[in-house]
Amino acid sequence: MKITLVITNPGGKNLVFLTDSLKTLSLEEAIDKAKTNSLDNLFVIKGKYGEYLRGVPNKFENDNLNTLSVTASDIMSFVNHTRHFKSTDAISLHTAQHISSIIESGKPFLETTEGDKAFVSVVRDVIKLHSAIIIQTAKEFDIDPYLLGAIIIDETVRMSQFEEIQDKYLLKLLGRNVSVGVTQVKLETANGLIKNELYNPNPDDTELPFSGNLRKADREHLYEYVIQPKHNICFAAARIRGLIKEWSKYIDTSNMPEILGTLYHRSYVAPYAHPGPNDRGTQIADEFYLLANKWLY
Repeated sequence: MKITLVITNPGGKNLVFLTDSLKTLSLEEAIDKAKTNSLDNLFVIKGKYGEYLRGVPNKFENDNLNTLSVTASDIMSFVNHTRHFKSTDAISLHTAQHISSIIESGKPFLETTEGDKAFVSVVRDVIKLHSAIIIQTAKEFDIDPYLLGAIIIDETVRMSQFEEIQDKYLLKLLGRNVSVGVTQVKLETANGLIKNELYNPNPDDTELPFSGNLRKADREHLYEYVIQPKHNICFAAARIRGLIKEWSKYIDTSNMPEILGTLYHRSYVAPYAHPGPNDRGTQIADEFYLLANKWLY
């Protein structure tokens, strides 16, 4: 078994290891496998602060753990295809392996406009698991439930290859721009929604909202709310409601899923009279919206 991608925490410590067989290993699991020679070209070092992994000297450069390492924020930037992010060879290789495994399986899959792929069954199960929350939350925030479901479909397809990282390890990897949960809400966005009184997961929590830049302790505190499906989906709904309200001085976007699907994922832009959709927003409205309509009820 060979390590193909390593995820570090904000301090640069290697914590999560992805393999060429698409397994996800914690540091402890990777160390155990290295001790039994189950990982190619890696060995265990005992340091002042415990055990860690190191590549075998004089091997290929692309086996070096530093070459394979990215941060969780890098992963999120890659998943969302942000303008300034450039994929590393390690991320590209892992993605290619993930996509090949889906195509070769012969099972039905969904694909985003950027080429992200996920099994239909996996995405459908996510929507059905959270359908009651999605429907109720949409009612509470007076937004279209199918749009909310479509956005979750979009996020689920994009994050499918890193799902296990999200589920098991994200708290250890928290840093700037890391997104959380089925709606991929950034912690900074969640804190801003609380500040703007669009949604507060616990009005009795006197620490909320946090002021200034979020510190590590702030992120960990807020994470415990945002990771919960009920709050996670409420934060997404609050963002949609906030966009509708903010743009209402120029245009009524409440029945324009292609525009809201575009704005939901974009960095802030000042409202104007004639916004247009991007490819992501169009796919959310034309394809994923219909699937949400089919799967929610």
